[in-house]
Amino acid sequence: MRARLGLVTLYLALAPGLAACESRGKALGGESTAPPSAPARAAALSAQLEPPLPTPVASAALAVARSLQATALRLAPAVGHVPRLVFGKGVLGQLTEDGLRVYSTRDASLVASAPLETPRAVLALADGALLAIGASAMLRVELGHRPVSLPKPVFLPGAEVFADAVQPDRIWIFEGRRAPPRFAGYRLAKGAQVVLLPEQEIALESAAGGVVGTTREGVWLYFTAGRIERFGPGGARLRSLKTPELAVPFLSLPTRRLDQQHFLDEHGLLTRALVTPHFRKLSQHDLGLAPFAAAVADEGRLLAIVAVVGEGPTFELRLFDEALSEQGRAPLLTEPPTGRDDWVQVVTRNLHLAAAPRERLLAVGGPDRVLIFDAQAKQVLSIPSR
Repeated sequence: MRARLGLVTLYLALAPGLAACESRGKALGGESTAPPSAPARAAALSAQLEPPLPTPVASAALAVARSLQATALRLAPAVGHVPRLVFGKGVLGQLTEDGLRVYSTRDASLVASAPLETPRAVLALADGALLAIGASAMLRVELGHRPVSLPKPVFLPGAEVFADAVQPDRIWIFEGRRAPPRFAGYRLAKGAQVVLLPEQEIALESAAGGVVGTTREGVWLYFTAGRIERFGPGGARLRSLKTPELAVPFLSLPTRRLDQQHFLDEHGLLTRALVTPHFRKLSQHDLGLAPFAAAVADEGRLLAIVAVVGEGPTFELRLFDEALSEQGRAPLLTEPPTGRDDWVQVVTRNLHLAAAPRERLLAVGGPDRVLIFDAQAKQVLSIPSR
């Protein structure tokens, strides 16, 4: 997340100095410098052992930081595909702080629960089963069956993870920060091995730092300045496309048409483009909002965006149909800024967005709670998790 914390940092940097100046001013004011008595020395030692109370200066700095985070700092869009909330076949998977919970999308009843060390991501596989990835293992969960533990691949910080669009026993990990960027395909299988090794590796030709997306039929798109590299669902390399007239978006989204794609930038400009057999920009639409996250449901017929709509920061769920006509909106509850460096994680921890691939359902939530909405942004289910 990118946030302009210069003023806050300066204020917090000066705060200790202000407190020190105040302390030195008292010493120079003529206070006694005689050696302290034994009771005084004991009191001083006790004070050193106890946690210090916040000084007025530190409290004031924290208040200023909270105010700036709530009103003046811009919250950048969420980047990278590492989902913590996902729709499977008739179920919704949610990662909590220490495990996986699976709920029925019919009545929000809990149908499965399993502990998982340091949950990282949860995916919907091609057959509708769920796959949760933790620090030391993966869990495959199919409705009506007990969770199955599987060895996990190396999943480095900053990497993205995707389910194969065709094969239910295959996932892909994309390492976009390395040079060259790389896709690695893994076959899911039970075994005695501790670490799952890649079955296939694909080195990209474009520079690091691009945006990954998939079409509705599972074609991979890697978008960098002036170019899109393409691969089939199984990893076969396709002809690259030139995109000189389109800046790199923050998100690539599938459309109802298999040969087209939506590209969303951080200012809310949505571009519809042909991406096979060649690239052609078809239309652009200013949605008039600042997107934080976006997804498509119902086979590309429904576009959902979690948008920053005001100070606080304040968030709303906005829904649009295929013609980009707004279908509904709903306010989203969030935690207030902390005034500390972790404020973005705290404010957005329950703003993960999931869309049902073939249904008109959306979910917004995180480890603490999940809300499920229909195609008009009306809340139909609520799942408290604590």
